[in-house]
Amino acid sequence: MEGSEEQEQGNKKKVTEITTFTVPFALGEINENITFATNSASKPAKEQIISQAYKCHSQGNIQEAAKYYQHFLNQGFKDHIVFSNYGAILQSLGKLKDAELFTRKAIELNPDYANAHSNLGTILSDLGNLKEAELSIRKAIALKPEYAMAHSNLGTTLKGLGNLKEAELSTRKAIELNPDYAMAHSNLGLILKNLGNLKEAELSTRKAIEIKPDFAEAAWNLYGLSNSIEEAEERIHQCLRMDESHLKAKLTLSALKLHQGDQSLFNNLMESTYKDHPLMRSFKWTSTLPNSPELFFHRWALFDSMIKKSKQDRPFYEFGVWRGVSFKYLIKTLKIGYGFDTFEGLPEDWHNEKKGTYSADGIIPNINGGKFIEGKFEDTLPTFFSKSRPMASLINFDADLYSSTICALNYSKPVIDEHTILIFDEIIINKNWEQDEYKALNELCSNNNLSYEVLGVSYFTKQVAVKLIGV
Repeated sequence: MEGSEEQEQGNKKKVTEITTFTVPFALGEINENITFATNSASKPAKEQIISQAYKCHSQGNIQEAAKYYQHFLNQGFKDHIVFSNYGAILQSLGKLKDAELFTRKAIELNPDYANAHSNLGTILSDLGNLKEAELSIRKAIALKPEYAMAHSNLGTTLKGLGNLKEAELSTRKAIELNPDYAMAHSNLGLILKNLGNLKEAELSTRKAIEIKPDFAEAAWNLYGLSNSIEEAEERIHQCLRMDESHLKAKLTLSALKLHQGDQSLFNNLMESTYKDHPLMRSFKWTSTLPNSPELFFHRWALFDSMIKKSKQDRPFYEFGVWRGVSFKYLIKTLKIGYGFDTFEGLPEDWHNEKKGTYSADGIIPNINGGKFIEGKFEDTLPTFFSKSRPMASLINFDADLYSSTICALNYSKPVIDEHTILIFDEIIINKNWEQDEYKALNELCSNNNLSYEVLGVSYFTKQVAVKLIGV
């Protein structure tokens, strides 16, 4: 979260841009003695502490700012801006519950402080409470309609809720209010990419880099819009020139070189402390495959390639529809599709994601050619597949959970043959990827004397496309 805080001193109101950084110190370390440079033997005044805290914060000296904020609070002083700023620092430290507590205190002290409502929204979003996050950020906008950062934060939250068109509108509003807002341009690029508007997504991402030439995360997102391995490698290098410590870029570069026959960087990293990183475990898995799969950099390129390889006169099936974005894309070519979902979010916790995450609020998409079966897979699939169903061109597995994916795989066997392409949306890269869709696929094959050929991989979108052998 970027923070923009107001400083109120006397009758003056000064607006400054406060940026929060990832802070390389433990929370306990900031409770140190503070030496105040004053010309008086008396204790430093409240205004003096606040002024020094704001100065350190605005200069990026987060450690010193945190010390001053904590000293201020320990003295029993109350100021809504201090509580809000300190909450922002705690958020950057990953102390989300503490950050929430201090930010709510800021709102208690000043219910009309828009910045705190917006910051609370981003904290709640980090905690996975997206619905409540949306309400907090909308409150900030109601209080301060010209607040560009709040509009951008709302766009990010709406993207997390799957409301991509609304997310686009909110982010465009942020850019309208602040045309030089690099983060908003970058966020708009991500939203447009998810909507399949790739050319416009690239323009927005490049605009972010034009405004902020050292914006490494935007360069990383540009990598996710690549159309060839050469272009991808060039963009990874661009990202690393901006930030040589960008870990995802550093590790992914080893995979790109590996796919081009150069194992040196990959081998070096596998001998380092990064060998057990989920990205490296994913790359290691693909490196052990009998044939190197085709490499893609966004879901739409992988979908296009697999559609071309599929029997397009057959319908497709999708397990995990959510808002129907992928379904709409697939049906443009394949014409008929069957979608299965509760439309109420995850049926159980998925690692750090809580039950109910990715809810479509019970709204079933209205898509020509689409037939949707609502409910838990274990309840709906036995009935659906008790009747003869057409063979599948491809099946998109986007249920995330092992339990849901193995259920979908077991019941969909009657519509899978040697021509059917299976696409798994969250099968690699995640921290616990071996325990989810990957486990379900391998269990299906083990239990049915099958194997699989990997046709395509997208590391950026965590997708893998396979064909079963032996069906």
